[in-house]
Amino acid sequence: MPKKETYGAQPPIEILRQWMDHGGWYDRTQKEKPFMKIEDIIFVSAMGPPGGGKSNITQRMQRHFNIMTYTNLGKESITMIFMKIVKAFVGGYSEKVGGAVAQLVESTQIVYNSVADTLKPTPSKSHYTFNLRDISKIFQGVCSSSQKHTQEPIDLIRLWVHENQRVFGDRMINNEDKNILVTLLMREVEKFNIKKETLFNVERIIYGDYFLGMDGENRPYIQIDDIPGMLLKIAEYLEDYNQGQKVPMKLVMFLDACDHVSKICRILRQPLGHALLLGVGGSGRQSLSKLATFISNFKLYQIEVVKGYNMTNWRDNLKFCLMQAGVEAKVTSFLFVDT
Repeated sequence: MPKKETYGAQPPIEILRQWMDHGGWYDRTQKEKPFMKIEDIIFVSAMGPPGGGKSNITQRMQRHFNIMTYTNLGKESITMIFMKIVKAFVGGYSEKVGGAVAQLVESTQIVYNSVADTLKPTPSKSHYTFNLRDISKIFQGVCSSSQKHTQEPIDLIRLWVHENQRVFGDRMINNEDKNILVTLLMREVEKFNIKKETLFNVERIIYGDYFLGMDGENRPYIQIDDIPGMLLKIAEYLEDYNQGQKVPMKLVMFLDACDHVSKICRILRQPLGHALLLGVGGSGRQSLSKLATFISNFKLYQIEVVKGYNMTNWRDNLKFCLMQAGVEAKVTSFLFVDT
């Protein structure tokens, strides 16, 4: 790793700098140690501000670059971008729902800034890095709502709270951090004159597009307000899945497991939806992914690692998966495991 030595040198950077200063390196593997020149290379590098494991780079390296910087988007720009997107989406909704959009965009920025300021990355929370992509994921979820099921502002606010809990909350590693997020969200919800008890009309807010069981692409993304019914529904899907499998999955679908299936389904239905599932061995990451893939009507592709598996096999597997998704146009869920 490019850790600084006693006098500030970073060996990987010094090796690159040698090429920039002298155009090549000595080949120490040969007896004569000839100088190898390497030509026609352009270096394009990306840097972040120092801090959080990043350190300053020596001036002797920096002098070889034209350095361009950009500042973060201002509040007005972010507001304008997302106001346009959400206003266009809810254009056909009722006026009351449309009237809540401006406050919603402002509240999203407040929550985002508070989360980014309060929950900093540390060695145990290295993935706590938040950026504008997270705001767009929240609005991507809000713009998945169905006009038929979003008649009142509270329906939109409830979906907004759910999307915040998915985008930010699912990254949190303990209840303490999750409670910080819930407190922030509730503070913003009060600005719409909605009480916490009214917002949480069931024990937990869960959204999904599988509850009505309609096949095809136009399944509405709605709140599931019948939690016992959801457990039965997912158990039915599991039964259907097992009927077509040589090795059935014997799972008990309790509320937390169903909640996780719902989260995976939500990610699969989004464009560029990817998930990294973390948990102790045997906690059901693979099984729930397979079930969510089945519920979403996706084809599952999984690599079978055999003895002597190498990079050539990996490339062939990847090729097959991409051909299936791209050329044959089959919506595919590519599941691969840490082992």
